[in-house]
Amino acid sequence: MNDAFITFIYADDLHRSDSFYREMIGLALVTEQPTCRIYQVAESGFLGICVRENRSVTTDNIIITIVRDDVDQFCSQLLAKGVTLTQPPTHNDRFGIYHAFLRDPDGYLIEVQRFDDPAWAQIPDDPGR
Repeated sequence: MNDAFITFIYADDLHRSDSFYREMIGLALVTEQPTCRIYQVAESGFLGICVRENRSVTTDNIIITIVRDDVDQFCSQLLAKGVTLTQPPTHNDRFGIYHAFLRDPDGYLIEVQRFDDPAWAQIPDDPGR
């Protein structure tokens, strides 16, 4: 795979975050490095979680959004695993989405979202347009 996207965030405890993202959220681990783990979120979209010595973890102004058609079912699975939702699934008419929120062990805000507009993922032939 040549074309992909990875977003990296920092965690205080790599093992705790690994457990949360694999066991609670259900992401597949695709590579394990000494201080990082990379998980597949979508076909070519990945989330990297790393620990660094003397690095403060800042979660302000960061939202990790997981786009799914089955927001209600996914949230029910999270609740069954003991995950607390900070906002239950709700429609947001302003943005034309249906979404819920939760926090990971380091305080990152995670949004589980479905776009109500079916045209949201229609990518033009020339992404540079």
